[in-house]
Amino acid sequence: MKRFFATSLAILLLWTRLGHAQDWPNKPIKLIVPFPAGGPTDMVGREAANILRDEFKQPVVVENRPGGNGGHGPRRLG
Repeated sequence: MKRFFATSLAILLLWTRLGHAQDWPNKPIKLIVPFPAGGPTDMVGREAANILRDEFKQPVVVENRPGGNGGHGPRRLG
């Protein structure tokens, strides 16, 4: 009997947590391309942004950060 109540309580708690989940993403997505605009990497990044925009139904901003042989893109995310 204790096992039944414990299992029921666990299922109830899990169910209530899933009911309050937020939609993700809930704000615009920033896609950082660590190479200059106009090159092949930029074109791939913009196509990826279009796919993400259609999939998540959120605006996607492509930001190019050239310099440092692509090292500037991954370092600063904020």
